[in-house]
Amino acid sequence: MKDLYLNLPPFAPDYGGVCEVLYELGGLVLIHDASGCTVNYVSFDEPRWHRSGGMVYSSGLTEIDAVMGNDDVLIEKALKAAEILHPSLIAYVGSSVPMIVGTDFDGIAAETEARSGIPAFGFDANGIHSYICGASKAMEALVRRFAGEKTESRGTLILGLLPMDDADLNASRRMIDLFEDRRAVLSLGCSLDDWKNAQNAQKCIVVSSAGLRAAEYLKQTYGIPYETGLPLKPCRKQHSSLLVIGEDIRAHSMAQALGNADALDLFSPDGLSRYHTADEDEIAGIISGYENVIADPCFAPMVKGNFIPMPTVSVSGGIFRETVSVTDTEGIAQMLK
Repeated sequence: MKDLYLNLPPFAPDYGGVCEVLYELGGLVLIHDASGCTVNYVSFDEPRWHRSGGMVYSSGLTEIDAVMGNDDVLIEKALKAAEILHPSLIAYVGSSVPMIVGTDFDGIAAETEARSGIPAFGFDANGIHSYICGASKAMEALVRRFAGEKTESRGTLILGLLPMDDADLNASRRMIDLFEDRRAVLSLGCSLDDWKNAQNAQKCIVVSSAGLRAAEYLKQTYGIPYETGLPLKPCRKQHSSLLVIGEDIRAHSMAQALGNADALDLFSPDGLSRYHTADEDEIAGIISGYENVIADPCFAPMVKGNFIPMPTVSVSGGIFRETVSVTDTEGIAQMLK
């Protein structure tokens, strides 16, 4: 039955993707909600929260503020918080209720910047779209706002690496080690200065769909070429049919590295993968045609063949410890039948 989910949880939403991109930049991030969406993000979607809490807060949206569209309350809260925290930027992030009442986040951000002198952003997230959608908007907004005059051409810029794509931070850091001559990794372990110098990269490598819009902007504006994919070691051990489920570029890269494999992208309507859907019924039908399946453990009940669990925070919220890593193609190949 379409749109009926019996095994899969809700995937990480767009407001989580926005917040994840902004997390390490020293900015004040306000999720405009009554606190439920904020709790969801910091509890399940942000692996860094319990090690190094960031400046991500709920606006404390009340029913009367939502009904009356009282944006002044939100702006005053942000300005008072900025006086105490001295953030590098201020970002307003939408959720479901502001979407319904039509909150003007761009207008709120413009007024906030005019009154505070601090760069301000408004993101009309709504909790319906995937984290890739939100992260993509945030990354494009940052390069458009902060990338300045090109003064050199050096190093490789890694775009789209998010902790949410892996099982934990250690897996994300191993991913970084795959890239040589890296100038910066956006948006993990980066600073606002890295965004301000993005235009000085020699080339870009996009490792998730979240980085595509930013990469396209850098190409059109500064002539910086980009390529997509993870530099995974090919491991062509003979095996039966294989389906890799996850984020588009990651799943496709793994399928290419392992050979005789297809990819299913959960978060985007199109891309490199053969399949693109988040509908559980459709996914179950696709899975039935493969002998091997690599996916988050939440998919295990849907698989009758050989299942290889590869947890990701974007699907299961970090509740599973890492089983296999996308970087270990040789180890994964040994588990295929």
